[in-house]
Amino acid sequence: MTSTGATPPAVSAQAAPAETVTSAGGQSIPIEAIDHVALTVSDPARSIRWYQDTFGFTEAHMEGLAVGPPFILRVVGESYLNLFPPDAGATQPCPGHDTIAMRHLAFRVPFALMEQTEQRLREQGHAVKAFAYGPRCRSLFLSDPDGHQIELIGYGEGVFVG
Repeated sequence: MTSTGATPPAVSAQAAPAETVTSAGGQSIPIEAIDHVALTVSDPARSIRWYQDTFGFTEAHMEGLAVGPPFILRVVGESYLNLFPPDAGATQPCPGHDTIAMRHLAFRVPFALMEQTEQRLREQGHAVKAFAYGPRCRSLFLSDPDGHQIELIGYGEGVFVG
């Protein structure tokens, strides 16, 4: 059941055509997509609400897997964000950019909607840092309740040249 009491829809695992990725050793691995990102959060219920309220993510559930942990949120399509409580013991804050770790999590937003998205986030009370990588690439950075850096990025048409 979801937090609203409704029975959640089943999560489908539709197979998409895989691109072939060839390693330096010449072996091919049929990668289909990035499936999910897993974050450790201090309070899963608070983080679920934050990601739902901020981005509109919805709860998802896997057949045969009890609800949480992981607590699964559908980002878009077949992409998910999995939230885990910390392991037992003292927790540590998110590492800074001086630590070897994942630096940030980026979600793509239509380039034409970046200004509107920034305004909406600021109206919701989020501290947003805007950054332009060039005339056709713009990013918005904010932090989730545990300090994970979240990037929203928009690309103009033809921005990638190689």
